[in-house]
Amino acid sequence: MCLIVVALGASPRYPLLVAANRDEQHARPTARAAWWSDRPEIFGGRDLTAGGTWLAVDRRGRFAAVTNIRDTGRRAGLRSRGALVTDFLAGTESAARCAARVVENGAAFGAFNLLVYDGDKLHFASNRSPAAALGRGVHAYSNAPAGEEWPKTETASAGVERVLTQPFAIEPLFDLLADRNGFGPPEEVYRRAHFVVGPVYGTRCSTVLALDDTGRLTFAERSFDSSGRLVDDVTQTFSLVR
Repeated sequence: MCLIVVALGASPRYPLLVAANRDEQHARPTARAAWWSDRPEIFGGRDLTAGGTWLAVDRRGRFAAVTNIRDTGRRAGLRSRGALVTDFLAGTESAARCAARVVENGAAFGAFNLLVYDGDKLHFASNRSPAAALGRGVHAYSNAPAGEEWPKTETASAGVERVLTQPFAIEPLFDLLADRNGFGPPEEVYRRAHFVVGPVYGTRCSTVLALDDTGRLTFAERSFDSSGRLVDDVTQTFSLVR
């Protein structure tokens, strides 16, 4: 199951930190993180089946990320949830306006949690719980509705809090995302382990975003195969365009 933790305004060195794992079917075609040829202002990986993405940023420092909510009753014909991220980054609306719009139109998608950041404000939106403005601090989401804590969101939040006291964040955040200490039946592993290993479904990539106090953003992403072995490593650092 996916995991995303955002630390907003919680560190003087890093106004924004994001640590996320994307869990997905290994057979689903995916493009590595890069500047998009059709949207050159957007950087991130891409789902080659539906064309959207699970997490990306733009040159202004806006970012968005989506997780699905486990829903066995998903209807056919719904739009890809990855379009929620793409639509926000391809536009200019505020995070607050995007969150409100997404809630209004949420029935067109499967169950989701969406985070959008417009360079100033961070907002949460979902079609299973109310939208909310997220203030300074650490916020964690997985594949449960807002307000339903899983062990992995609790341990990941605590881990990010510890990272905030360290002078550098990127490698410690990757270490946190690599935690495979789930145990018990598969359902318990999904709820506990930050990193999921499986032959059919598991953690496809780990992503760290770090916006520093000079206005430079680093997007680092590591991709893995079905055995959990590192197969790709991408790092892009750029100054924000205001």
